[in-house]
Amino acid sequence: MGLILAGDIGGTKTWLGLFEDMGARLRPLREESFANAGFAGPEEVIERFLQKGEAVSAASFGIACPVEEGVCRLTNLPWIVDASALGKRFGIGKTALINDLVAIAWGLPLLTDKDLHALQKGTRRDGNIALIAAGTGLGEAVIFWDGEKHMPSGSEGGHADFAPRNALEIGLLEFLLPEYGRVSYERVVSGPGIVNIYNFIKTKGRIEPAYIRKRLSAEDPSAVITEEGMEGRDENCSDSLALFLSVYGAEAGNLALKTLSVGGVYVAGGIAPKILKAFEKPHFIDAFRSKGRFEEMLSRMPVQVVTNSMAGLLGAAAHAAGLLTPDEKRRVKRVG
Repeated sequence: MGLILAGDIGGTKTWLGLFEDMGARLRPLREESFANAGFAGPEEVIERFLQKGEAVSAASFGIACPVEEGVCRLTNLPWIVDASALGKRFGIGKTALINDLVAIAWGLPLLTDKDLHALQKGTRRDGNIALIAAGTGLGEAVIFWDGEKHMPSGSEGGHADFAPRNALEIGLLEFLLPEYGRVSYERVVSGPGIVNIYNFIKTKGRIEPAYIRKRLSAEDPSAVITEEGMEGRDENCSDSLALFLSVYGAEAGNLALKTLSVGGVYVAGGIAPKILKAFEKPHFIDAFRSKGRFEEMLSRMPVQVVTNSMAGLLGAAAHAAGLLTPDEKRRVKRVG
C-alpha cells in the first residue's frame, strides 16, 4: 500500500492531491489548488504542497502540453517540467508525466452519473471515445478501443487549423489573421478565444455599454462575456457566446468523425461546467451534428459534459497507482 501524489497542471492553476492506494480503490487524503502565477515552476508548487513531509511512492502529473520522453514545455505557461528531475527532487520512486487530457481519460471510469451531464443521450456502443476540453487552451484526446479495453492517447488537435464554415466565421478568421498569422482552433475555442470572438463581434457596429467596458477592464473578460451572454443582457456578449458554442460543437464533431467515436464524446475542461445553461441551447449540439451525410451517425453518439473538476486529478492518481508493481506496493508501509 503506497502513498500516491497526483497533479493536474494547467495553464492557469495546478491541482495537487495525495491519495492512499487501498488496492481496489484510491482513498483521497487531501487536495489543494494553486495559482500558477505565484510560482516559478511545478517544483515550488509541489514543495509547498508536501510541507508535512509525506513519503510518496509514485506520482503522475497530467499536464497541458505534449509530453516527450518524460519532459514537456507548457504551451500557455513558461514552465519546463521533467519527470525524472521531479522524482529525484522529492525522492519519489516512480514519476510520470501524461498529457492533461490523457489524465482526464484515466479518470472517466472513476466518475459516476452525478459527475456527468448529458447533452445528447445517443446509443453507447463498444468503440473509440473522443474527449475535448476547452479552458485556458483547447485539449483533445482519443480513447481507443482495442476490442477488449480502452486506451487513452493524447493529441495536440486543438492546435489544428481553424476551419470556418460560413461567412461569419470567415470574417472571424480574417479578423484574427493579422494578429496571429495562423489561427488554430485554440484561438477561438478557449477562454482567450471567447475574448477574441467578442472583439470581432464588436466590429459589427454595436456600441459597447459603459458598464460592460468597466467590467471587462476589472474582471476576467471571458467570464464577464459568458455571464452577460447567458443572462442576455448584452447583444455583443450573447452573439459571442453563441458563436463560441457553435465553433466548439463543430470541432467536437470533427474530432468524433476523425476518431469514429461510437463509444461517446466527453466535453471536459474548465469552461463547460460553468456555462451548462448555455450548452443546453442548440448552438453546440446542432453544430456537432451538422456533418452533411454523417449527421445521422453523429446524432447517435452519446455526448456528455464532465462536471467533476477533479476528473484529471483522479485520473492522474489512477495512472500513478498503475506505475507500482504488486511487489512494490507490498513493500511500502501503509500510511494512516
